[in-house]
Amino acid sequence: MLRIIIVDDEASIREGLAKMIGKESSRFLIAGSFSNGQEALGFISAEEIDLVITDIRMPLVDGLELIKEVKMIRPETNCIIMSGFTDFEYARQALLYAAVDYMLKPINKKQLFERLYALDEEKTASLKKEQQYRSGLLLPYLKTTLSHCSRLPELVLPQPYFSVLALKANDMDTLRSGVRRLQRQEQCCFDPVDADDQILAMVCYYSHKPGPEDIVQFAEQLRQFPHSGGIVNIGASPGYDNPVLLGKAFSEAKRACDHGIYCHSCWNFIHFIEAADPYQDAALLFAGCRETLVQDLQLINIPQIVHGLEALFEQLRERKADMASILHLCRLIDETAFVELQEWGELYSEGAAKALEAQLLACMSFDEMKRLFVGEFTKTLEHIRSVRMAQAGKSVETVKRWIKAHYDQPAELGSLARMVYLTPSYLSKLFKHETGMTITDYLIEVRIKKAKLLLKHSSDMKIHEIGSEVGYPDPAYFNKLFKRMVGITPNEYRRRVH
Repeated sequence: MLRIIIVDDEASIREGLAKMIGKESSRFLIAGSFSNGQEALGFISAEEIDLVITDIRMPLVDGLELIKEVKMIRPETNCIIMSGFTDFEYARQALLYAAVDYMLKPINKKQLFERLYALDEEKTASLKKEQQYRSGLLLPYLKTTLSHCSRLPELVLPQPYFSVLALKANDMDTLRSGVRRLQRQEQCCFDPVDADDQILAMVCYYSHKPGPEDIVQFAEQLRQFPHSGGIVNIGASPGYDNPVLLGKAFSEAKRACDHGIYCHSCWNFIHFIEAADPYQDAALLFAGCRETLVQDLQLINIPQIVHGLEALFEQLRERKADMASILHLCRLIDETAFVELQEWGELYSEGAAKALEAQLLACMSFDEMKRLFVGEFTKTLEHIRSVRMAQAGKSVETVKRWIKAHYDQPAELGSLARMVYLTPSYLSKLFKHETGMTITDYLIEVRIKKAKLLLKHSSDMKIHEIGSEVGYPDPAYFNKLFKRMVGITPNEYRRRVH
């Protein structure tokens, strides 16, 4: 919008020109009209003006002196000289003082509007270029801590004060469209910055230090635009007057925006001073129930696991945990499953974890986050359980075959579990359920059977050699174990079978 003042000592000319320009387009705003240059200078000193349309011959301060003073006060302001005189000297002086145009009275309407539209387009292009340059600097300022701001280029803001809004919605494209439409309104002075895929920042500018009531006005003006019936969460920082505090303001706005997940409306505005301090003890909270989760994971007790996870999330809800704390807890749960369930890493890759985290960040309510995480976690567990149930018998048989083939070697539970893609705890329970004995008892039984065969058919082997052959290099321990299992010593057994 082009802000224009008209200066002429003839009231009929001022009023007629103002009416003609005002009717032409909403792009032109008559900010004031004055009968002489002295009145106009007082106004220009206090207000932002884009164009001065002035007569030359006026009392007190004439048009040429006015232009000269305007260019000293506001060099960027454009000027158009009007005169009923065709004296070239006036035109020459007007050009010397950098007037944009020299127009003869009566004003040629077509010529005037061609010039006004051209000036408005120039202003729009200049503002857009300035805004693009500023936006390019704003993003690193928003993402940089106070201690690192000195490394960034100097940033000059259009107004002395600012606050930052962080906006998040189900439909970010529609939200961005509303922000662009709001930006076209002259009374709204702000820069939109795409902080990331999930958050849109608005750096809002003020001529005075804004209070909460000033800041909420920006958000309220967005409500006039459609938002696809989804949820919109907006967090706001307090007002500041130093660009180096942009990063601090953005962090505060994001924390306030995160707080919106605990609200229950479609449109939620949270000022930073209303948001609770972030809960940052997710690790401590998880430590209190980790052992129970580990036991349930080893047995893949899905009902108990779901119950435990929901209880954890409810504790986060009670503390109104921020987004970072919620994601931290989710990572701790995922890491525990990775350690306890051998198949977890194969079914739930790093890429899948990052994709789920992005989905969690896009959630607009706490309940949505809880349903998403618990649902995905449970789905993976159910898949592991179904595979294990299908392979349960095969797994036990595989272990039994390995022991029969390698009875002389140590049968480490961890190695056997990895061989059949089960956790040690689950394999131990499964083997006992399928065979009625522990893996250790089964190994002893296989070794003693082999020892009895050697005692019967290998008369050239000494007793201690047979013990070593079946995995018991200590003769005393072999004799003791054999007697416990068979009822007699190895020597007595050899005598009886020969």
